[in-house]
Amino acid sequence: MDVFTNELLKQDKPKSDILSVSNLYGGKEICWSYYTKNNNTTNNDVKMTNEEIDNSLLGLVSKNKDKQVVDLIKMCSNNRKFITESTIKRLFRTYSIAGKPDIIAILQQYCHNVDYELYKRNGEFLHYLAKAHCFKGNAEKGLTILSDCYKKYEGLRGFYRIILRELIQDTILNRSEASLVIFKKYVLEFSNKWNDDYPLVCFWHMCWSSSWFSDQMLSNELLETSEKLQNIVRDKATIFSINILREYNEDAVVSLMQSLLKYKMITEYTKVLQLLFNYKLRNRDIRGCREIVRNCEALGIKLPSDQQGRYIRMLINNEMSEEKPITKPTLKNFKMKF
Repeated sequence: MDVFTNELLKQDKPKSDILSVSNLYGGKEICWSYYTKNNNTTNNDVKMTNEEIDNSLLGLVSKNKDKQVVDLIKMCSNNRKFITESTIKRLFRTYSIAGKPDIIAILQQYCHNVDYELYKRNGEFLHYLAKAHCFKGNAEKGLTILSDCYKKYEGLRGFYRIILRELIQDTILNRSEASLVIFKKYVLEFSNKWNDDYPLVCFWHMCWSSSWFSDQMLSNELLETSEKLQNIVRDKATIFSINILREYNEDAVVSLMQSLLKYKMITEYTKVLQLLFNYKLRNRDIRGCREIVRNCEALGIKLPSDQQGRYIRMLINNEMSEEKPITKPTLKNFKMKF
């Protein structure tokens, strides 16, 4: 029997008043619900250790007992009981991904009351509130909060960029068309208002490399809208192509080449075309190589001499491998096939 339960028994409280939560980590019962039913609690009344509080919270979270989690957090807030930073952040992550902004707000209030330094150091944990709203389906509200965070906490902007990238990726993977339109508005705002192009480039890159036609069309719209994005894509075209070809995504490279040609970026177009031709040579894709050669002739582009030599040798070797000795089939083994 722990000290906390023993104290209750000394006070002659009914056993029905002592409601316990299983401590999944320590194998013992931790009693806390009694105090959540009494508003006249004092710091001396609460006997739980920090470790017991952490274990209780994690145990309740693992069982999806949100109401009990909220009750325990409120008890800790009212009595200024300390919850470790690792546990607090784990709770924030869990409930933000679960799309539960109400519980995030309760966690924020706890941090404000009990650990104000941690609260301010982490930008009031507003990024978790933004994330919770986005995962709940309210992208407009979530991105508005994140935009306010970006304005208010300049020192955390690098972290907010990562959060925004994760939200963009989740939105594209979950095929949320309405949210994509909202994200487009905000990434353009970040670029134009704050001169931060990272969210815009992330959004464009994920749409460009997507296998969905609607995403690819959105990437083209972004290029048409932003001249800054056009310049970035021009400068990074070869890097983008090398990386995407490692994922065997030839369609994305062809799409990029079309965009480069559209905006008259012939030098960059030629470099990407040579990369694609080299990729086709490596994979012995004769048909693909022929198409690129015809394209080069139409545009007046010359391929490097070493690539031309490799292409000719591949054609010769292919023709030789196709030549087979003609043998007269015997009547016994001959089968007619259609």
